[in-house]
Amino acid sequence: MQVEKGAVPVLLWCLATTASIGVASLALRPVLRTAVPQDSIPVAADDGRGDRPVAMQTLPPPAGPTSPESVVIEDPSSAFTPLPTTPGATRTTQAPPTQKSTAPPRVVDGWTVTTGSDGVDVYLKSFRSDGGDAVVRIRAEVVSLVTATPRDGYSVSQAQTEPSRMVVQFVPGDGGAAYLVDCMWWQGGPHGEVTRIGN
Repeated sequence: MQVEKGAVPVLLWCLATTASIGVASLALRPVLRTAVPQDSIPVAADDGRGDRPVAMQTLPPPAGPTSPESVVIEDPSSAFTPLPTTPGATRTTQAPPTQKSTAPPRVVDGWTVTTGSDGVDVYLKSFRSDGGDAVVRIRAEVVSLVTATPRDGYSVSQAQTEPSRMVVQFVPGDGGAAYLVDCMWWQGGPHGEVTRIGN
């Protein structure tokens, strides 16, 4: 089988595009895993409702200017009221669910700050070094590691002697320079820095 000269670059381009999509999806997998809320509740496909008819309840328009992205319905099941199944049963109307608008994220000293539903600020920052990348979260003065990805030839470890401080270490296997990501809650705010140790 002989391939024309014009088809070779097209085949190479297709191969390179496919490889880059595969590498990008693998690289984004840890980021996408952290994007899923930890307090989400999985719902099974058959949640026990069966074939019961469901009537939709009309909600009044929200008061004030809010965008669809900033509206949170605390109990989505309260937006639906099942139809009565027995003849002559009366139907009661539920009050519309309360809606909360969340403030948009803001940046403070390089940290992305969001406010949780409980009113507590959550600080998130990504640190890059030649040894690897780390994403750190601070919530209620407690430092936690979201992800740590070492570069080729490096290993990663974490040390935390108290809840308000954590050190992520990227150590090379060949004895080269190591990198430390030191994060802490100090004097009422988040602090973090990357330090190179050695050659």
